[in-house]
Amino acid sequence: MKVLVAVPTFETITPETFRSIYNLKRGEHDVSFDFVKGYDCAKARNEIAKKTTEGGYDAVLMVDSDIIVPDMALLWMTETPADIVLGCYPRKNTKKGEVELFRLGQKDFVNRYTYEDLPQETRIDVKGGGFGCAFVHSVVFKQLPFPWFKYVTYNNGSVLSEDLYFCHSAVTAMIRVQADTRIRCGHLVRGFQYN
Repeated sequence: MKVLVAVPTFETITPETFRSIYNLKRGEHDVSFDFVKGYDCAKARNEIAKKTTEGGYDAVLMVDSDIIVPDMALLWMTETPADIVLGCYPRKNTKKGEVELFRLGQKDFVNRYTYEDLPQETRIDVKGGGFGCAFVHSVVFKQLPFPWFKYVTYNNGSVLSEDLYFCHSAVTAMIRVQADTRIRCGHLVRGFQYN
């Protein structure tokens, strides 16, 4: 499988993030690295998706510039076929160990998992989650309308992030979003770290 590993970044990639990407176990996969710099996250993710489809890649692994991925992440994400697989990482400033993964069955993105209640060592279906560590097959970008990623601001002032917008679009199109609970990423400069 030809895989693009790409980082959406406004300025730089942390050395720890780059080291974790460099140390990814690749197996038989043909892996390339790239990053998109200087845009907001939605535009950067759209540019990465375009590079994935136009570059003839089978899939992309997006890693945020402050995420530390386990070395087995790519192999775990590809061992069982799936269109979208998310890794687990702590929510910004969480003190309770909340992760950026949302449970199925809610209309809105309100019911997050915590590390404590997350099933162990398995693949689960989720409503959606953060794209700090996200594997997407290129066929998904061909099935969904452009822009794939965008911020949505509602009349009450709340905002749907670009990654949750993508997940909502995928689920609406009957594309499964899964999370691999073995993939427990570090998240730099956050109030909680999983280790």
